[in-house]
Amino acid sequence: MECINKKCAAELTGSALYCHICGRKQEKERTKRKRGNGQGTVYVLPDGVIRAVKTLGYDVDENNKKHRKTLSKQGFSTKKEAYAWLAQSPKKREKRISFKKLYETWEPTHTASKSTMNCYSAAMNWYQPIWYTDVKDIDIDDLNECVEECDRGKQTRRNMKTIAGLLYKYGIPRGYFPEKLNLAEYIIVGGGDQNHKSGFTDKEVETIRKNINKVPYAEWIYSLCYLGFRPSEFLELDAINYDRKEKAFVGGKKTEAGTNRTVTVSPKIQPIIDKLVRDKISGPVFCRPDGEKMGIKEFREHFYKALSDMGIDNPVTKVGDQEMHKLTPHSCRHTFATMMKRVSGGDKDKLELIGHTSAEMLRYYQDVDYSDLRKITDAL
Repeated sequence: MECINKKCAAELTGSALYCHICGRKQEKERTKRKRGNGQGTVYVLPDGVIRAVKTLGYDVDENNKKHRKTLSKQGFSTKKEAYAWLAQSPKKREKRISFKKLYETWEPTHTASKSTMNCYSAAMNWYQPIWYTDVKDIDIDDLNECVEECDRGKQTRRNMKTIAGLLYKYGIPRGYFPEKLNLAEYIIVGGGDQNHKSGFTDKEVETIRKNINKVPYAEWIYSLCYLGFRPSEFLELDAINYDRKEKAFVGGKKTEAGTNRTVTVSPKIQPIIDKLVRDKISGPVFCRPDGEKMGIKEFREHFYKALSDMGIDNPVTKVGDQEMHKLTPHSCRHTFATMMKRVSGGDKDKLELIGHTSAEMLRYYQDVDYSDLRKITDAL
């Protein structure tokens, strides 16, 4: 065996740890293995916790300063486990954009007359309930539900379908819609009674009630039926905006008539709300187990599974690679509206509770009285 020092090359015995001529240690130094760009890094923190980090890309802010976007996870048992997680994690950050931001990005690229663009802008206003929803989380039910609530006539609904189609055609080749399916083709323009509106029957509402504490998310669905919020508004209800004295929520997204509307809580769901806000000062009322806000896409999955587990029939129509259900989270809002028809109360107060756009002028000139709202929700 020769010394690993090529300049020395002295003959050594097989058991020699050091060269007797140059003194060089005979164990070859291991070179540090360098991982390629984008493959991530594994760290062992001072407290022994193993953490994996991968850079997904960079964003540039308004001051032209770059901000690195990373994906990380810690708590692995071994480095091998951490490297395995890195290998399975995304190679690059997914493109994320809200429906409204996509429209604002598309608008300057489209060539049309000023009157046509004004029509598109007016139609876009009716999509306000999903303005701030990531476009990947929007499904055909969300689009159709926005069209359902448009009461400006069939031409406006046609413009809504047109503008949605243009946004999909713009967004698909740019990677904003991984499924590459133009859902606008399946929007129902009919409006009124021709649309696919479906609420829960009284029997189905009772079935939901009986499954509270038995089927996960049954209490969420039951609560949504008695609150009347749009599903996206429901998931954004914050404990800080719950009036414990008046037992009422102030919530609603930025729609013309739905912003910060007051909804008193029905006695039928009061125990559920009391339990959810008991130890919470702020943060989403209806949230994940870790306290974080739940996205509409995730809630929708829980909603459909819960109905199936409760034995509630929910026929499905195939729309490309997606499914369109007869009963959707928005059906709870239709159920709330149907129940309100059965109880006495002023139209102004009913419109305040449901936050419909046709109440806009009434809400500008009339005050809301808690006791009037309470009479309606107490009677549901």
